[in-house]
Amino acid sequence: MFHRSISRSRFGLVSAAVVALLVLSAGSVAADTTPGGDGTFTQNGTSGEAYSGGCTPNGDDTTTCWDAGLSVFVGKMSDSFSGVSHGSQVCANSSTYTFDDVTGDVVGEPTYESGCQVDLPNGTLTVGKNLTSIALRATTISIEQYTCDDEGTCEEGSSRNVTVAGTWTGVGPTYSSKSRSSSDDGTCRYNDSGRGSSREASFVGSLGGLSIGTDGYASLSNGKFSFRSRCSEI
Repeated sequence: MFHRSISRSRFGLVSAAVVALLVLSAGSVAADTTPGGDGTFTQNGTSGEAYSGGCTPNGDDTTTCWDAGLSVFVGKMSDSFSGVSHGSQVCANSSTYTFDDVTGDVVGEPTYESGCQVDLPNGTLTVGKNLTSIALRATTISIEQYTCDDEGTCEEGSSRNVTVAGTWTGVGPTYSSKSRSSSDDGTCRYNDSGRGSSREASFVGSLGGLSIGTDGYASLSNGKFSFRSRCSEI
C-alpha cells in the first residue's frame, strides 16, 4: 500500500492523465483536418489515479526498471471530435526499460503498453462520497504495445488483454484548485482548464498480475476539466 501527498495544483494533472488518450486523439484530428480541427472535450465527475514502479539489477552492470499506472473515471465525458459521450473509463499503462549502470544510457529498446475502456458495466466502479474511495472491480481491458527508439519514434506492436483491479482510499485533507493554460503551435490554439477538488490516497491493486502499490503515489479528484482547440490557416 502506498500514498504520497499531492499539491493543490494536482487536480489539473490528474484530470489530464485521465483524458490523455482522448486529448491526444483530438490533437491528431486537429492536425489531420486543419483548418477544420476545431473541437472541445469536457469531463465532469470523479477520478482516481495510481502509479508505481521499481528497478532490479541484472548482475551484468545493467538494471531493468518498470512502471505501471491505472486511472479511472465516473461521470460524463463529452467529445465533440467524435460526437460521442461516455459515462465511465478505465485506463492502464506500463513501461519497461534497461539502462547501463556506468553510463546511464538506455540499453535496447524501451517498451510501452497502454489502453483504455469506456462505458464499463454497472458495478465495475464504486465511488464513495466526498472523495473517500473508489473501488475498481476486476475487469479485462486491451492494451497495445509501442516500441520506441532513441529519437522518440514509436511503432505500434501487438496487443494483449490484461485484468485490472484496485481500491483507492482517500487520506488527509481535501484541497480545492483551479487550473488554466493555453498554447499555440502556429496553426491551432489549445486551451484547457480545470476546477474541483483533490485528495491524496492509498492504493492497492494490480495490472495484469503485477501488483501496484509498493512504491508510487495515488490520488482522488472531483470536478470539471475542459479542452478546446481552434485551428485556422496561416
